[in-house]
Amino acid sequence: MSRRRTWKQSGCYVWRTRKPHAFLGISMRWLLPVAVLIGLALWVTDQPWWLALIILFFGGRHFAYCGETSSRYHRDRQHRYGGGTYGHTAKMWADLDPKVYPLPCLLPWWAPGRKTQEWLYIKLLLPVYNVQHNRTNPRRISLRSQEVQRWGRDYTGLKANVLRALARGVLMLGLLALAGWVLLQNVGQ
Repeated sequence: MSRRRTWKQSGCYVWRTRKPHAFLGISMRWLLPVAVLIGLALWVTDQPWWLALIILFFGGRHFAYCGETSSRYHRDRQHRYGGGTYGHTAKMWADLDPKVYPLPCLLPWWAPGRKTQEWLYIKLLLPVYNVQHNRTNPRRISLRSQEVQRWGRDYTGLKANVLRALARGVLMLGLLALAGWVLLQNVGQ
């Protein structure tokens, strides 16, 4: 008799990848403390502290894909390198430094339970590359757009959309300049 698999061996999982258009690509471990410090500074100076939450949009990684499987080991390799039972190719986002994380899953050996939890995680995390159960996500990237983006990354050798990255960088610098100006105005009073 075989042992039942644990939720780390089978069940639900989420992939996080680098955002292809993130100019600065700052890690959340740096963005969260910076956002908290700027929020505290704004709060102390009687400014709207919630403006500091805008900084979190400049993170360098996002939820890419969420799914369920009975064997995470094999499914991870199918996403990265292709292959498997049906001979699929690697996912279009496999070149964006993907990292997979197991999600807690009740009854990981029961397929209907895994599928229900997958649906719940997709609705909660809003991954950008999921096509099924993800139609209401405004950030969702269609399969055709995924192919075009991958082709662009492969053709140019760049792993970023330069114009969008430049616009994002200018916006980030503008927000930092605005926060600095607000702080300087209130310190002088």
